[in-house]
Amino acid sequence: MRLAKRGIALLFVLLLAIGTAVPALAAGQTTLTLQVRIGSTSALINGEKQSIEKPYMQNGMTMVPLGVFQRAFGTSSRLEGDDTVRLSQGSHTVTFKIGSKTAWVNGKKTALAAAPVMKNGTLMVPMRPVTDMLEAKVKFSSGTVVVTLMSDTGVPGQPSENEAEAPATARVGSSYANWSIDYPADTVAQPGDDEFSAMIGDLDGSYMLQIHVWEEDANVSVTDMLGQLEQESLSAGETLVDRQTFPNAAIPYAQVIARDIDGIYWESRRYYDGGHVYSLYMGDSLIEDYREFDQWTDFLDSFRPSFNTQGMQTEDLSNVKAGYVSASSPDYGVTLKVPATWTPTGSGQLEYSSKDGSSLSLHAVSVESSGAASLAKWHDFVQARTNEVFLPEAAKPMTTESVQASGQDAIIESLVYDLGGGDFYWNWLVLESEGYFYVLRYSAPEGAYNKQTFLKIVDSIEIDFDAVPSRFGKLGQISYLKDKKLDVTQSTPDFLFTAPAYWTTQASDGAQLDMRYFIPGGSFRVSNVDTGLEASAAQAVRNYTELKLDDPTLTYETPKRTTIAGVPAIRITYAGTETNGNLYQAEDIYFRHQDKTYWIHYQLDRGTATPEQLNGIERTLQSFRFLPAK
Repeated sequence: MRLAKRGIALLFVLLLAIGTAVPALAAGQTTLTLQVRIGSTSALINGEKQSIEKPYMQNGMTMVPLGVFQRAFGTSSRLEGDDTVRLSQGSHTVTFKIGSKTAWVNGKKTALAAAPVMKNGTLMVPMRPVTDMLEAKVKFSSGTVVVTLMSDTGVPGQPSENEAEAPATARVGSSYANWSIDYPADTVAQPGDDEFSAMIGDLDGSYMLQIHVWEEDANVSVTDMLGQLEQESLSAGETLVDRQTFPNAAIPYAQVIARDIDGIYWESRRYYDGGHVYSLYMGDSLIEDYREFDQWTDFLDSFRPSFNTQGMQTEDLSNVKAGYVSASSPDYGVTLKVPATWTPTGSGQLEYSSKDGSSLSLHAVSVESSGAASLAKWHDFVQARTNEVFLPEAAKPMTTESVQASGQDAIIESLVYDLGGGDFYWNWLVLESEGYFYVLRYSAPEGAYNKQTFLKIVDSIEIDFDAVPSRFGKLGQISYLKDKKLDVTQSTPDFLFTAPAYWTTQASDGAQLDMRYFIPGGSFRVSNVDTGLEASAAQAVRNYTELKLDDPTLTYETPKRTTIAGVPAIRITYAGTETNGNLYQAEDIYFRHQDKTYWIHYQLDRGTATPEQLNGIERTLQSFRFLPAK
């Protein structure tokens, strides 16, 4: 596992400019001050003159660098996704989206006259939402802005008056991923994309340390770790300049130093301890000789695969509270908590999945186009749609219950089905407000399913019901709930066909023809093969014989000759059992036009081979038409 080390300058400028600062502890109250002047590169921060990007006025709003709030008031910031920044102090938060004129101040939507923007590598934000979040006092006078705030934790970055009672933070780490490291002065720490990654670097953006953790059941030797690091560097096109193992260190590790394609030197270390691999990637853009990494030895040697260090206070980067982390969909105005072991898929407004097969997805749809008409009719609507997907013997009748969510009346719909490999569970939370449905679906296989997990998520959900109406117009149906009779035309330069609208397009690799669709309970694929029609069918039969060695239940019918799109075709039907125990039926169809052989493959779990689903597949097959040659 390795995250790219490319684009180091951009990462430094963006992430470290808004990174997490750790304020020192102090007794009593202190008056913190920030003084900036429109058009000036100097600011007075707690009495100290510091250089900043020039503040400016836009549409009546004072735009300032986000980092000044960290320096002046000890706020914490983190980047969520590609363009959303959350600034916080204690329980107070303000969330900006770069380019958006909407902010969230302590959970409430606020309209902005000017949107946050990157300027000369610095994130500039409207000052007012932040000072409102902090409940700070603001005075304007002839282009000068003075912000004051009373603090119980002293001046950020300065030693505590009661240092013996409450020593300043000396280490930073993650209580969840279980690691810690010394925290050098004048640096910032930033959580990564998940709870198992983090970044530490200086405010100037000259160096950065990436830390990544993952589980590994088998013990990994230092020799193996060295080989892994070497392979990573070579795969990235880097030049290896030094390699070593340290088997006698307190925690044995492997080390590689390499120069990347941008000329930046990196020292990579890898440790194994307690079923986890810990990887450290230290990049320094000022180093011109790999031996200069000696200056970082003490810092890197301070790494420990444990959070607590005796006699040291460690700042926790982890956001995990009682096993849950916060998740949000700013566009939909939704925040909630999900299990810390779940990871975002990046394929939707709010979608998470887990290694145990659990998943969570959020959709907002217009009531007008949803098919349900009202919350009261949702149960009958979803039951009818699921009846089109599952055979009666595969799924139990759905149940419904009334709940409260985000201060609203809501319902939870529950479905249990078994396709041969054991029970699988779907739960939906459905709310209705201002012409929109909010639909949160949780699914999990038997053994991973936990109704209490879903109820905790439901209890944590908070929705700003003004967000969707202010950002969206009519929103269409959720794909798997669309009318099974509706079709959408698909095309390539050579042919066209229609496919059911509820099928979901899946990403495919390469430039060759490879059209893939997800069907509830199965899949559909169209691609090319290199062999001719007869040879392709013969090869398929040989493949079934080999598959039968691993799946004794696999059976296939004699190939049948037919036509597809007016040309000769061969269809082969077969069935078997998946490794998860689900019974399936499938078909391979080969046909040739001009000098190309086409392959259509579809597969359905038998419990989802309903007349509606089979009819959709057959409609698709019969709709193929070749286009005239250009």
